[in-house]
Amino acid sequence: MFIPFGITTIFAGLEMPWLFGVAGAVGALASMIAWWISRLRQDIRQQTRRLMDSLSAEQGLRERYRELFENASDVILQTNLDGRLVGANRAAEQLLGRADTSLLGQFIEELFTSEDMGWYFDLLDETRTRGAIRVEREVMPASGEAITLELNCRMLSNNGFETGLQAIGRDITERIRLQEEMKRARLSAESSALAKSIFLANMSHEIRTPMNGILGMTRLLMETSLDIDQRDQAQTIQHSAESLLTILNDILDLSRIEAGKLELSQESFDLAAVFEEVMELLAPIARTKDREFLFSYAPELPSRFFGDAGRLRQIVLNLVGNALKFTESGHVETRVSGIRNELYCDLLIEVDDSGIGMTNAQAARMFQPFEQAEPGTQRQFGGTGLGLALSKKIVDAMGGQIGVRSTPGAGSVFWFMMRMQEDRRASTPFEPRLPGLKVHCDVGGLRLGKLLSSWLTAQGALLTSDQPDVWLTDTPRVPPVSARGARRILLSRDPSPTVGMEAERLGFRAWLRQPIRQRELLEAFTMLRAVGVDAFLTPGRLRKQEEIVPIAATLVGLRVLLAEDNKVNQKVVSGILKRTGCHFEIAENGAVALATLERGQFDVVLMDCHMPVMDGYTAARRIRESPSPIRLIPIVALTAGALAEDRERCAQAGMGQFLAKPFRAEDLINLLQAIHEAPVGIAALP
Repeated sequence: MFIPFGITTIFAGLEMPWLFGVAGAVGALASMIAWWISRLRQDIRQQTRRLMDSLSAEQGLRERYRELFENASDVILQTNLDGRLVGANRAAEQLLGRADTSLLGQFIEELFTSEDMGWYFDLLDETRTRGAIRVEREVMPASGEAITLELNCRMLSNNGFETGLQAIGRDITERIRLQEEMKRARLSAESSALAKSIFLANMSHEIRTPMNGILGMTRLLMETSLDIDQRDQAQTIQHSAESLLTILNDILDLSRIEAGKLELSQESFDLAAVFEEVMELLAPIARTKDREFLFSYAPELPSRFFGDAGRLRQIVLNLVGNALKFTESGHVETRVSGIRNELYCDLLIEVDDSGIGMTNAQAARMFQPFEQAEPGTQRQFGGTGLGLALSKKIVDAMGGQIGVRSTPGAGSVFWFMMRMQEDRRASTPFEPRLPGLKVHCDVGGLRLGKLLSSWLTAQGALLTSDQPDVWLTDTPRVPPVSARGARRILLSRDPSPTVGMEAERLGFRAWLRQPIRQRELLEAFTMLRAVGVDAFLTPGRLRKQEEIVPIAATLVGLRVLLAEDNKVNQKVVSGILKRTGCHFEIAENGAVALATLERGQFDVVLMDCHMPVMDGYTAARRIRESPSPIRLIPIVALTAGALAEDRERCAQAGMGQFLAKPFRAEDLINLLQAIHEAPVGIAALP
């Protein structure tokens, strides 16, 4: 081993073994240092490789970001804190028609058409506060047609320091255009709806005003002494006017439903009576052609329910009237059945006819407004096509279902189902009322015979032709020998009183008109079984409520002021008031009404709303604002406006009561009676 001279001199005096030991230690130290140096070099190479890989990955990310930045379909703009552009992608260049070099350094606000100077710095502050925001700005591209960009903005930073703003813009010009079109369409629809509402309100008023005269004068006419033909003619006028009023109400109701303003009441009513009233109303139409007109109500069903009787009547009237319209011969039968539960009944109402029928495609259109099976049917059979559409909407509002089964040339069955709550306060368990009574049902109508047989059996009667207790027939004739001792009941399709006179001459004990009311027939059976009852039973004796009851003089002492400009309506109301015995005066408009009130004493004002010089709304407000005692007088609105808005407007004007034309004499009298009996000032409150 080579040992430097200096070391040998230092250790010259030492013993050789010790010297060799020190030399070995130094060699080991040198080897260790060499190993650490080797490891350090290896670590440096590894760190260098990692750094190079990281730099390479970062470069790849930069290139990838740049690629995404350049090829993004959305416009990307980057600015510094001064608002100068430091970056713009290819989409921005293409949109603006300028190269990147000409965009860089330009103030961003110069690219947009906004006249709000300084908006960029407001945007910068808001982005700094909220982190990210979205704004809309209009830019003028190279094409010269303005484009709206939706800009999503966020702050740019480097090592924790804010460097500027990035805005990513998407072209929403088409979306804005569609939104504007939708807005215009909505405004147009609202304008059309308003115009339709105004038109309907005006038409309703113009039609109801003369209709009040027709129905009112007919009602007064029927109280006079009329022969049979005259009374029949007066009833025809009344039915025709009511049919026209039904069409008008259908149109208004359809408008209310479309506007979501249909209101349903929940009152106790007699369900069977609703159907019987409809059958009686449509009976004159049914008798004009050769067809059986039938109605059956399952005996086990209760009679009273909670619901809206008026709306239900409207549905039945539409369905049955529609069936009669399209049935030349055969039958129209209405059936009411159901399942009775503890708290409610699931009811099924079917209107079965043998009319022209429909295909499935035609039936699918039946519940659409203004639709009929074929365009030609409207010309042949008439009608507006509103009834079925309105019925469906009412049934839907009641939570029920409605539909139709039909076969072309073989007829249709329109049906609807609904769940109704039974009025158990008036309910009684069903018990057969005619147990053991022997009845011979000898009628020519097949369906009528089947219906009567089913109903009599359910009531406990025994059907037999051998020595029956009661003989039923639909023709005034002499009974067979086996039934000569039976009490005879005639069920006649002919409503003429001469038929009843002939039946009485032939020995019949009762004469009833078709369509048969089951409760009326049951009453006839009950009275015929009673001992000592020998009087001839007629519909008038069995149903007193059908007769025209003269208006009673119940308002003696009441002082009424009628503010009405229409001469016909003046006659109608005057005719009613004369029969009540009250004192009344007439004012032609609101101004005359105010003057009359100031110089005289009255208990109530009947106020028309639409009058010349001063209308009823203004007059009512003037009365309520008056410092004199007239401000407390009750005001009843008598108006041809039948919409909910009309009622609300009357209430706001200070009219405490509302009666829409055409109104029934009984409704007006009942209202005046309530006011007459109310404490002073109470009836005046809206």
